Amino acid sequence: MEETKTVSVKIGESLDTRKNVNKEPHSYDELPEEVKKYIKDRRRNGGDRGTVIHKLEGKHMLSLIIYLDKMSPVIKSDIYNDVARTGTILDKIKDLEDYGIIRIYTTGKTNNNVIVMTEKGHAVAEKLRELVGLVESDF
Repeated sequence: MEETKTVSVKIGESLDTRKNVNKEPHSYDELPEEVKKYIKDRRRNGGDRGTVIHKLEGKHMLSLIIYLDKMSPVIKSDIYNDVARTGTILDKIKDLEDYGIIRIYTTGKTNNNVIVMTEKGHAVAEKLRELVGLVESDF
């Protein structure tokens, strides 16, 4: 087992001689082996950004699922008006479609896309309501 070295830094002092770590970053070769391995593994696995839990804990995602369950079918402007006007809402809608929670139908005569909850989406929304009920209860 390899022994790790603990370094103490006194308040007001720095770890090394660099004045600005953003302008003078360490090179990859200077990093400890365990840090290199961590970086390599994160790149290979795509990091945590792609996990379901990471996406579901994003801002407005749970309220979007509950909204769509109650109001479906809707168009994107409904979501912008009623849930959020963020630039990332399209990514959230795409994620929900990728998970099979919603289906998006294109209309023939307009640019509007109709968003509809799937059976799986209704089941997910029901579980979310159960979770909220459990949290709000006097268990």
